[in-house]
Amino acid sequence: MTTASFSFTVSVSGIAKGLGTISLSGTGQADLVNDAVSLSATLPASVAALIPGGSAAPETVNAVLSGGTVYVDVPALATLVGEPWISVALPSSADSAIPGIFTEVGGALGDVNEILAFARSHHASVHSLGSSNVDGTSVTGSRVSAHLQGFTLAATLWANSSDQLVQATVHGGHRSLGISAVVNFTGYDGPVTITVPPSSEVRAIPLSVVTSVLGGLLSHAHLGLGKKI
Repeated sequence: MTTASFSFTVSVSGIAKGLGTISLSGTGQADLVNDAVSLSATLPASVAALIPGGSAAPETVNAVLSGGTVYVDVPALATLVGEPWISVALPSSADSAIPGIFTEVGGALGDVNEILAFARSHHASVHSLGSSNVDGTSVTGSRVSAHLQGFTLAATLWANSSDQLVQATVHGGHRSLGISAVVNFTGYDGPVTITVPPSSEVRAIPLSVVTSVLGGLLSHAHLGLGKKI
């Protein structure tokens, strides 16, 4: 497995009071040989409003991981940072782990039985769903159920005749938090284009600053909404 393209939808509920269910969707590409991935996702208005400089309107965000650096294009931040893209260099421990992660992901996408074997080895329940059809592709399915430290997880995996993952559907929950996602994979070993933005359009930001800002946004979401209740 060398490359893959994918699309996804994700819904999360229970993050903060008043936000309701947050849904986003997007597309992406992965170069499993050169350890690079890109994606584009549309953030809902409720999330976009929390971004510094953002407004209560949906916003499309682009991201690229390449060479141990994450590049993110958030239109609302462009005026604040002075460039269309920001970049964050991953710590050396994370950077050194990336090749292994891409190798593992490539192996799993190309061999669903590997995923099922891993699930069974960690005491998950696996059941066959027989044959079906996903977007015109004949597939066979498996359902995986697990309980991890109070978090209930259920996944449905559909594989083609080559045992490549075609679609994964995941549902999970813990107390008031709920997560559901659908990921579709296509274009295995096909051409992909993952472009790192030119340095003239990038503003580098320390990871510590990003972590602090994200923490502040989550805190603001809880505190600000809490005052209205």
